[in-house]
Amino acid sequence: MLISSSKASKVREKAKRVISRTKVVLKKNSSNINPASASVIKRGIDKLELAMSGDDVEEIIRKTADLESFSDDYLSKFMKSKLRQNVEALVFALALALVIRTFVLQPFKIPSSSMIPTLLVGDHLFVNKFVYGTKIPFTDSVFFPIDEIKRGDVIVFTYPNNEGDPSKRGTYYIKRVIGVAGDRVDLQGRHLYVNANKVTLEFMGSYVDERNSGRFDEYRENLFGENHTVIFRQGREYTNKGNRIPAIVPEGSVFVMGDNRDNSQDSRFWGFVPIENIAGKAFIVHWSWDFGNPSIFNKVRWHRILSSIN
Repeated sequence: MLISSSKASKVREKAKRVISRTKVVLKKNSSNINPASASVIKRGIDKLELAMSGDDVEEIIRKTADLESFSDDYLSKFMKSKLRQNVEALVFALALALVIRTFVLQPFKIPSSSMIPTLLVGDHLFVNKFVYGTKIPFTDSVFFPIDEIKRGDVIVFTYPNNEGDPSKRGTYYIKRVIGVAGDRVDLQGRHLYVNANKVTLEFMGSYVDERNSGRFDEYRENLFGENHTVIFRQGREYTNKGNRIPAIVPEGSVFVMGDNRDNSQDSRFWGFVPIENIAGKAFIVHWSWDFGNPSIFNKVRWHRILSSIN
């Protein structure tokens, strides 16, 4: 029978897999396999390897079938079924995903406009969960911190447990850290003051929200060396202090605000964020989807994909 070169190659590949799998099972279970059975299987391996050294493809097929038969007869209880292999692979993948989500990265979607222009509604980002230290599940213990929480960091956290609206507890929020433990935070007009030091604002021009929710003034804010952009609604010379300004940040907490200063519920209104509520630091936009764009071809904000968050 004439056999094509492609089929001959597939026959040899299968033979290699059968030999490799059989040898692995033999080695891992050598102490539990009857010596006589092991001898039969080894002879089957030798015969198949000898057949593979020649050019008779039909002989390779026969010896491969013989070795598979020996394996079924003597090694079946030591070999995993296809179903078991698939189930174990699925369980491993799920466990790996859980470990990554718990200790390394967590995806997060921007649902509101409170962080415009830094983050837009429909941005999908990753949160670095280990940069401030990895939290042991079901405890408040943290180990291996890489960096401290700093002013200017964009963080994801759960709504403070003892503040504000109880119905929001456990809900994830994203804001910018304005003050850390010991800082005194105040607002005068549009200007932030931290420890009585004025945070400088450099006017950049007008900003038009793509969701048509109004026109804004855009500024570059320099939070003592950390630069980012913020917006204020045009026609207003001040932004709402809420009922928590001025504030002195207690130990174990941070004071946060949104970059859309006139459209953000934050520490000005519901208080400080405990350190234990912080999930991690937002660091990259991996996908961005403009839900308000009527054109299906323009819904993806390609220019924002894989952009860093400052």
